[in-house]
Amino acid sequence: MEVICKKAGIRTDVQPEAKTEEQEAPVIICRACDAVVTRPEFRIEVDGGFVHTFANPHGLVFEIGCFSEAEGCVRGSAPSDEFSWFRGHVWTVAVCRNCQNQLGWIFSSAKDGTPNHFFGLILDQLIFP
Repeated sequence: MEVICKKAGIRTDVQPEAKTEEQEAPVIICRACDAVVTRPEFRIEVDGGFVHTFANPHGLVFEIGCFSEAEGCVRGSAPSDEFSWFRGHVWTVAVCRNCQNQLGWIFSSAKDGTPNHFFGLILDQLIFP
């Protein structure tokens, strides 16, 4: 696109910035550091719903949402089967890949010898588009 500044007599060629598909796709980010955590299309239902509310053994209540993928999370603990909120699953703490803030848990199971997992992310630790 050609732009001419009439007052200054300056002519410039302005190229609009090309956007990639990834830049245009909505993302869910970490509330602590704004890093990309996951995407809305990875929302899934587990045990009949996307949102679940649970209390841990210390009485802390968490509202989590379930996601099939969360590229912005990494494992922050060893797996445990103690007090698992989802029957047949072990859990691992999930932390932000960027700032290490706890974002939730990774729930894993092996059915028919095939490993499977999902992310239970604390909803108030995320910013949705």
